[in-house]
Amino acid sequence: MLPLARKLTKLYASGQRVFSLNELMLYWNYENKDSLYVELSRLVKKNYLKKIKRGLYLLPEFEADLDPFEVAGKLYPWSYISFESVLAKEGIINQWYGSVFLAGPRTLTIKNKYGTFRYRKMPFDILTERLGIQNEDGKYFIATKERAVCDYFYKVGFQQLDDPYELDPRKLRRIARIYGSKRLKQDIADLIKIIKAKKHAA
Repeated sequence: MLPLARKLTKLYASGQRVFSLNELMLYWNYENKDSLYVELSRLVKKNYLKKIKRGLYLLPEFEADLDPFEVAGKLYPWSYISFESVLAKEGIINQWYGSVFLAGPRTLTIKNKYGTFRYRKMPFDILTERLGIQNEDGKYFIATKERAVCDYFYKVGFQQLDDPYELDPRKLRRIARIYGSKRLKQDIADLIKIIKAKKHAA
């Protein structure tokens, strides 16, 4: 098998569609980024890879049905999908937004052909706390529904949720502690009262 064929086989076998420069260095055993950029430029010209931006590439065959979450999770370091994107995905709010919302090191909006990606700034010690963050098969990091609620309330304050009744109160309390916010703890306590009242009434 030719070296190029081996490289591409590794990418296809990974199950991923989008690859950061650091991931490609690991998959292909590169130690020098400049050398890898030269190789990537050649592969892009031959359409073996497609460039999303410098340092981020995808397999062209999958571009038509590419999951925006996979792009979102790798556009900006130390970010994870959360807020309204997770709440809508989990059915906790009924409105679906066109943008993908993420927690990140700074407030930022990135628009490209794959979507609109809105990053809300979170303190670095919260970003690096992995409680309630899931790794989706190496494709991206995403908040659980309880973590997304805590992130959401932390940034925008208490909000009425359309269907919060499947949220786990124990997980909500545990996650709320990592933010060091008395206001958030109270907001979560108020939400838990609503959840429990609904369950008692059922």
